Amino acid sequence: MKLSNKIPLLLSIPLVVCFIVIGMINYNSSKSDAIHYADDGKKNALNATMLYVDAYFAGKLNFSEKFAAIIGEGSMYDESRILEKLDTLFAPSGLNALYVARASDGKVFYKDDTKSSYVISGMDARTRPWYGEAVNNNGKAGIADDVYFDDRLKTVVATIFAPVYQNGKMVAVIGGDLGIKTLKDNVLSLKFSPTNSIFAFDKKDRFVIHQNHEFELKKHDVIPVIKSHLDENIKNHVFGPIEYTFGGETKTAICKQYDRLNWSVCSTNTTADYDESLASLLKQNITLFVVSLVIILGIVIAIIRHYIRPISVIEKGLYDFFSFVNHESKSAELININSQDEFGSMAKAINENIER
Repeated sequence: MKLSNKIPLLLSIPLVVCFIVIGMINYNSSKSDAIHYADDGKKNALNATMLYVDAYFAGKLNFSEKFAAIIGEGSMYDESRILEKLDTLFAPSGLNALYVARASDGKVFYKDDTKSSYVISGMDARTRPWYGEAVNNNGKAGIADDVYFDDRLKTVVATIFAPVYQNGKMVAVIGGDLGIKTLKDNVLSLKFSPTNSIFAFDKKDRFVIHQNHEFELKKHDVIPVIKSHLDENIKNHVFGPIEYTFGGETKTAICKQYDRLNWSVCSTNTTADYDESLASLLKQNITLFVVSLVIILGIVIAIIRHYIRPISVIEKGLYDFFSFVNHESKSAELININSQDEFGSMAKAINENIER
């Protein structure tokens, strides 16, 4: 192999290695940036979700407290008054069902959008979990921990409660059922990327909000995994991503706790969101690498061939000179190289011997 070809070939090896290393660094840096921006997007989506969820329940809690004050203004044994108030205030409540549970006997006065208010026969509200939570909530309105699926509303329902006091004594509990379908539809619309989604799970490790309704109010093995990482993040005061596998896909989620409902709310997405951009970047890097390598090697070959061209002249001069010395020819021409480098010095030394 000629020296003019061998040198570029040897130079191409470190160039290829250098380009590969630079490409890998650039790709990994871009991937890290994509993940960072995706995490920021999830944080923004989650913060927006938390604000909306809080606003969604705040108005209903405020109504329940005011309705409790109205009910507390009169006798709890004036049943016609209670039924009248339920009929009057049900529409502005924004709730799917509104009821009053009397503390003395657990009697429930009920109103929904199907008919006028009435007394539910055979029901003792004092045995219900939401009633017990109202008793132990220090006189404040709240949202019951347990949510359930309402067959009539065809949605998951949360129960809002507010205690009723007279003369410092709790005499009743206001209850309200609120379907969270609207809440779910709106938070699921807060998408910053194609695979981004919001989900929430309760303290029983059940999904209460999920884009696939078949998972709602059901436990799943992935929830304890996410919950464990979330507890660790809270312990370390970290608001960071949680990586997990769901449905055969690797996902990352940013999660927060919503204390009013004892829910954990998460914003999640898969790596597929930035796979396309990373694949495009990789393709660009490879194209740039090949083009740059061809251009650089072309320039290097041209330069090397230009500067080592005297070798072929010296080679011919030496061949002619030795042919003359060996009496194979009658003359030897001087080597015509005037460069001021090693090649010029070699040509000068050979020419001196030819002249002798």
